[in-house]
Amino acid sequence: MPAFFYTVALGINKASPKKGWLVELRCTQHKQSPEVSVCDVAESAVKRHFGAEAIIGYRDSSEYSLPLPKNLGKAHFIAPCGCRTWPLPF
Repeated sequence: MPAFFYTVALGINKASPKKGWLVELRCTQHKQSPEVSVCDVAESAVKRHFGAEAIIGYRDSSEYSLPLPKNLGKAHFIAPCGCRTWPLPF
């Protein structure tokens, strides 16, 4: 069974500092190709916050296998499809 929570690291390039995100895939479309979709959802969150001109040249994702924190709170970004993101650390 595939995971529905992933961590995503985004940056300008591989050598630049990265911003981490926790992404929950909730829609069927994104669950079909999660490795690409989680990066797309996190990138949408960044572009919503910093504007469309935000430059993202590095994207990396992995399944989140730790217990979810109880204080996760309201999502930072909710995509139109319902997928959600939170900035790391919580």
